[in-house]
Amino acid sequence: MEHNQSIIFVQFFSLIAVSCAIAWTLLASLLHIAPKASWCFAATNICTLIGILLYTQRTEAINYLYWFVADMTILVGFALVRWGCQHLFKQPLSYRFDLILLATTALLMLLVPPSLTYAVYLVIVMSITAATFITLSGIDNFRAVKKHLPLYYAALINVPFFTIGLLFIIRAGVLLLFPDELANISAADKLNSSLVMWSYIILLLLTNLVLFGNALTRLVYKVARLANKDQLTGLWNRHSLLNKLEEVDALWLRNGLAYSLMVLDLDHFKRINDTYGHLAGDLVLKNTADILQQSLRKIDFICRYGGEEFLIILPLTNKKEAQIVAEKVQQKINENTVLWQKAHINTTLSIGYATCKTHLSIEQLLQLADDAMYLAKSKGRNTICSMDSMEESTVKSTQQL
Repeated sequence: MEHNQSIIFVQFFSLIAVSCAIAWTLLASLLHIAPKASWCFAATNICTLIGILLYTQRTEAINYLYWFVADMTILVGFALVRWGCQHLFKQPLSYRFDLILLATTALLMLLVPPSLTYAVYLVIVMSITAATFITLSGIDNFRAVKKHLPLYYAALINVPFFTIGLLFIIRAGVLLLFPDELANISAADKLNSSLVMWSYIILLLLTNLVLFGNALTRLVYKVARLANKDQLTGLWNRHSLLNKLEEVDALWLRNGLAYSLMVLDLDHFKRINDTYGHLAGDLVLKNTADILQQSLRKIDFICRYGGEEFLIILPLTNKKEAQIVAEKVQQKINENTVLWQKAHINTTLSIGYATCKTHLSIEQLLQLADDAMYLAKSKGRNTICSMDSMEESTVKSTQQL
């Protein structure tokens, strides 16, 4: 009966591992969804399966394949979980630390003959390393997810990782306190314990559940990001502008934290397109976007407002400071030359800005910044203008007519 249970367990475990490996492989190769991460997760399932299959062949005799290689293969699977999550969320890779940890674990395991006699020691070493990998994976995930989603969701999705890590620590602690009583259960050389069987099945299912949840989280974030980003320049688009404006305006009304809006328009952009072609025009737009990102603060919101127009939200910036920012941007653009084939394309900007006031709505402030930009164009381009009130905007618009 016990032998039949072991066979059923191995078959069921193999089915889950192979199915998950195939699913991750399809995501990587056919759908191209986070391919590096998906390949790591596919390899995780394969490593775990190989480790468990070797695990089932253990006897009381010394055998490096069924003991040492089996444990290290499973631990490599845990390391792959961490690397895959780091690829998924574009985090720094921890190869150096993880490989040192694996090498240290291997050396500690090789200090004793790999057999049932030293099973408790081997399981303790393996459990501590596994707990380290899975806990660090949870920490990495939590830090990544909380940047894009609510804190409670970041904590919830990583509960399985932290729970698994805690269970491995408890396992190691119990074996340290009661080595004689639990030696055979810990070794589980023939997987006769139903508790051990189900613990490995649940471990595999939970790990893949978290990984699929991470992949879905990243996919949803990427789709949302694409919906709010301009595909050519990588800047925010008009769709995302209103939410940011409402956020900054709310801070101004609540805490008195002033902000300014700046509208920038590339001068003679149509001439660039007509002379050099639309690809050259695209290059000029991307180059301008790069300069804006390099010249401004991280808290500044840069948006491609339409065509050759850009809009910048400058939080914590009064009128005087906005003028300084405008001059800085103007200088950077004037100093820059875009190389297209053998031609050097010089660009300039007409810049208009307006600073928040209690009597101005968001729409009125946008209108003032836009009108100021058109005033700058009417004054000969490559100029900076500002407007403070709707009355001023109306008067100057009439004068232009």
